[in-house]
Parts: sequence; C-alpha cells; structure tokens
Amino acid sequence: MKKVNIYIIAFLCLLILSCNDDILDNQPISFVTADSYYKTPEEAEIALTGVYNILSANQVQGFGNNSTYSRNLMIMMNGATDEAIARDNNLNPNYAVWGNASFTAQSNFTNEAWVFFYAGISRANYLIDRIDPIEGFSGNRKNEIIAEARLLRGFYHMMLSMMYGGIPVYDFLDPNPNKARNSIEEVYNLVLSDYKFAYETLDDRATVQSHVNKWTAAGLLAKAHTYLASAKTSGLKGFIDINSFDWVNSNQHYIDALAYTQDIISNSGYKLTSNYDYLFRESTKQQQYEENLFAAEGTNHPSTNVVNIIVNAFIPQGNVNTVGGGYGWFRPTSELRDKYVEEDFRRDHNLTGNMNSQNRFENIEGVKYFVPRPVPNTNVGFYCIGKYRMIDPALKTIPNYASNINLPILRYADILLLHAEAQYFVVSEPAARATLSLVRERAVGNGFDVADLNNAYQKNDFIEELLEERSRELCFENWRRIDLARFNKFDETINNLSSDVGFYNKRLVPSIKTNWKEERVWFPIPAIQIDLNINLTPQNQGY
Repeated sequence: MKKVNIYIIAFLCLLILSCNDDILDNQPISFVTADSYYKTPEEAEIALTGVYNILSANQVQGFGNNSTYSRNLMIMMNGATDEAIARDNNLNPNYAVWGNASFTAQSNFTNEAWVFFYAGISRANYLIDRIDPIEGFSGNRKNEIIAEARLLRGFYHMMLSMMYGGIPVYDFLDPNPNKARNSIEEVYNLVLSDYKFAYETLDDRATVQSHVNKWTAAGLLAKAHTYLASAKTSGLKGFIDINSFDWVNSNQHYIDALAYTQDIISNSGYKLTSNYDYLFRESTKQQQYEENLFAAEGTNHPSTNVVNIIVNAFIPQGNVNTVGGGYGWFRPTSELRDKYVEEDFRRDHNLTGNMNSQNRFENIEGVKYFVPRPVPNTNVGFYCIGKYRMIDPALKTIPNYASNINLPILRYADILLLHAEAQYFVVSEPAARATLSLVRERAVGNGFDVADLNNAYQKNDFIEELLEERSRELCFENWRRIDLARFNKFDETINNLSSDVGFYNKRLVPSIKTNWKEERVWFPIPAIQIDLNINLTPQNQGY
C-alpha cells in the first residue's frame, strides 16, 4: 500500500506544482501554493528553471532516479538497437530489459519517464497559467518565458508520443487526472503549435546561454515534420487507431522541414564545431554551444543534484575513482563499427577499448583526461562505448560517478542531416548528397578527403545511406530507436544483427531476437498508470 501511495503522489505531479531543483537555488517550491508564490518576475524565472530541470532531474517529488536524459532515458532510447546492447543478461534487471528488448509494462523506467515528462508538462502549464498578472518584466521577457515554457511543453509531449504513441494531451492547467489517450494527430497539433509560437517569439540567442531560442524551436519543428513525414512514407505501424499516421500529408511536412532547416543553415549562426570529440567532454562547453541548439545540461556545483549519470553505460569501462572510467553495462554492437571506415575520425572516438592505464592521458585545453586503449576489433571483451568522456577524477568537485557534461539533444549536425532528408524528398538526390558531404568533412582523417568518405559510404538506396550516416554521427544521442521506428526499419535491423561475430553480439543478440516483436517499436503504457487511470486503455499492442 505504501508503494502504491508513492506512485499516486508521483502521478499527481500532473496536477500540482512540482519540486523545482533549480541549478541556482535548489530549494523545492512544491508546497508553496501558486497563488502565493507567483508574484514577481524573479519567481517566474525560478519556475521556468523548474520546467527545464526535467531534462536532467534527479527526482520529481522524491520519485524516480535520474529518469530522463540524465541517465535512464539514454538506456531506453539507445538499447536493443544496432548501436547498443546490454553487456549480458545478468545486469540489474532495470537496465538489462532495455539491452535485450524484454521490457514490459511493469518495467520501472517506462513509468519513471512517463511521470517525469508529465511533471514537466504540469510545471509548464502552471507557469503559463499564472504568469499573466505578474508585472515588472523587462521588455518582452514575459512572452519569452511563455514561449520557452511552451517549447518545453511541446518537447515533452513529442518525446512521450515518440515513445508511447497516442498520449493524453495537457495544453492547459487541467485538474482531470483521468484523461484518455489522444491520437498522435492531436498530440502533434499541440506540439507544432507550441514550437511555432516559440519560433515566432524567441530571439536568436537566449540571455541564459543554456536556454532554448528561436533556432531551437526551428530545429524541433524540423524534427517533428520529418518524423511525421517519414512515418507516413515508410508505413510505420501504429497497431491501434490512435497511433495511426494515415492523416499525415508527408509531402507538405517535408516541405515545411526543408524551410525550417534552410532558415537555420542560412541565418542561425550555428555551425559544426571544429573538433567532433569536444562535443562529448565535460570541460569543452563553449565549443558545444557553437553546435548544440538544445542540450540536457549538467553543473559541477556541489550544492546541486543537476548532474548527468553517464558512468553506467556510455563511457569507456574502467575505474571511476582513478581514471574516470565507467561500469560498461552497455556495449556497442559489431554492426556499428562496421558502418565506419578506418579513416573516419568518429569511429575510434565513439568506439574504444577500456581505460586500463593511468599512464595514458591527454590534455584538452589544459584539462586532463585519461585515454582508453584502442580496440583492434569487436571480438574482444574490452570493446566499449567511448563517445562521452569524464575528466581526471582528481579534478572533480562532485562525486566521481556524476558528471557535469552537457548531453546533446539537438545539434547542428542533426539539422544538416534532417535538411538532407527533406532535400531528398522535395528537391533532388544530388542536393541531399551535397549536404551529407558537409557533415562528413569534419570526420575525415588519415589521408582521406571528403570525396573518399563519400565514395566509401555511398549506397544505391539514399535512405539506407542517410540512416547509416545518422548512426555514425549521432550514435548514443538517443535518436537511433526513433530513426529505426520512423523509417520502419526496426524489424529488418534486429533480424540482421549478427550473433556469430563480436564478443557482445554473441552474448546478447540471440536474446534480442527472441524477445523482439514488431509491436515493440512502441513502449507500453506503464501498468501503474493504467491502474490509476483506466482511460489510458487501449494498451499498445503486444503488452
């Protein structure tokens, strides 16, 4: 009974003002009534920080454990694809089920992600509802706060829908905890409206460097439009009526996506930062701001809980206390390494050996990082995910397991790839290939030039080539599961995983193939949420 009460309290985050783990002021505001709290512009800014906080929140009302981008969502969105699998079937079951595709409606992470994102929606709606009477804002700041909150509200709805399909839409402060699932069409009516408002309201850059801006909104509009267009074009199955894409005009969505990506390319000032590896380190945030339109930010301030936990799965395995290594619970597939040629810089940065020596290190802008050993092939047990890196533990001001790294959600490289996708469907294949070439220019090395890389990666099927390039560039950035789903490639990809080549493929691929069913392109609606709200049925097929 006590456990059920905890879940009920967590679910009520939809209806009440949730805790606000502000980076600057970590005092919760959960139990201060909105009528007495929302009085000044400063208090509205703190409330807005609470809406952002969902991206990297440690808990919501004492519930969950780094359940969105700060850890668990990365496990959910990268595992059991052609990029990442569990190390073995004997992990903590909360993690293993996402690496071997055996997740169910009872799996903890499904419910925690649901609660966290809806808490973010609730926070946004509370702020939007209560901000109008407040006076004293400078310039257009009140409208900007509304636009930022609406963008985040749209993003949380979009991510929930990409994961679960049709979901309840909360577009205002609604006291009804028993709403039925809305259709995907109804979800995206809200999502696109929120993004457009932000695009039309926000400036080119926010006053706070980590906040969203006009171009974040344009990029997310491109994300939404390409998602809908590709899902309709590829025939992504919804299995139940509310998950249908029959209503989508794919050509118009690609036309819209092309316009937004072209606007970003021509006018935003974002660019591909020079060093690919600097995008994924703790200490190179200024370079990341050149390319990241949107990120889940961490801080190294010891008084806060706003940290990202990448130590479980997404850094090279090694001693966390001496060399800044991780636990290695998830490992890369053999298929991911096979997508790269040796001359592509990204291969040996993203896919490495373990951290096995204190004598191998490098200095990045004066900051010490230990270096993983190179990996000769995928048939060795020290084959690791190496994309993200933590500094020398001796330099940390937060616990060694925690990271202040900024985790990218939307990068300029992704904008270029979305632009190429829209060009292919609206303009021409040569134009699309020219844009792919822009992404590859940064990756060339070892005597290759971009023409060599283009030749090495060219496929007769442009969409196949695009999906491989998205994986090479964006692996472990939480988009692979969505990309495979929206292009209706998940079944084919799972069936083509090798079970006889690669140390970890041999261990896990047989389990993945046994567990995988085509319906698993959608996550299940969490069982605890259906227990609380029977109107969330029908459950997604297969659960």
